[in-house]
Amino acid sequence: MKKFFTRALKFVLFLLGFVIALWNFLPYPEIGRALMSVGYSRLNENNMKLSYSDITGVDGGFTVNNLAIEGNVNITFGSITIRPQIISSILSLGGVCNIDFRNANIILGQNFNIGDGHFLMTAFPKEILLEELRTNGDFRLNGYLTINLNTMKIGQAEASLNVPEEFAGGLGLLRNFLPLEQDNSGQWHLRRR
Repeated sequence: MKKFFTRALKFVLFLLGFVIALWNFLPYPEIGRALMSVGYSRLNENNMKLSYSDITGVDGGFTVNNLAIEGNVNITFGSITIRPQIISSILSLGGVCNIDFRNANIILGQNFNIGDGHFLMTAFPKEILLEELRTNGDFRLNGYLTINLNTMKIGQAEASLNVPEEFAGGLGLLRNFLPLEQDNSGQWHLRRR
């Protein structure tokens, strides 16, 4: 019995060392290019376009510069840094990444500054979950949402939404496309259960 526990402990230590070494020496720029290629193909299937200028490695991940997603709604990022979470990915059976972005803009007829922000993304085969979502620009969002990968629409959502005064009147029109609600205090929310 003691021999079994000794071997099990050695195996666990070997596995832990392997994961730590793998984590520290992964070629993140190449992983980033591969992920952008998959994203390009997936968005192209839904009549959307993905473009970027370059990908650089950072500690524990990679940064994509000048990322743009074009479709019914256009979104641009000055930079977006993706840090894969290997242990969380294994435990959740999905791809988990911490994502930080800078200088983001959304174009809905006119350009609105989303600013800088952060979210935790978990990618499953049929759905993407965005948690801890927060932005600090003129167009501020705080909460979580899911995106159905088959329809490219919001599945579930619970997030508060703050927008500039000039855009607040137009949110009523977006109710046809997004699950928007306004509470008694006038605060807008993105909600779908």
